[in-house]
Amino acid sequence: AMKLSDYIRTTGDRVFAKRFGVTERAAISWRLGERRPRPQIAQRIVDTTPVTWEGIYGSEAERSRRS
Repeated sequence: AMKLSDYIRTTGDRVFAKRFGVTERAAISWRLGERRPRPQIAQRIVDTTPVTWEGIYGSEAERSRRS
């Protein structure tokens, strides 16, 4: 399972932002853990990268999605 911050760090802020149609500032704040993507964008990230829901929102999100 890969964390979003690790994926953005590996991909690069600008490349990641362009790939997912978000601002570079948003990518930076997600990488730094200041903010999290909205669920619609998170779903696209989970569908198209090695990043998991848990890697975006932490273990609580994974449990609450299942229940």
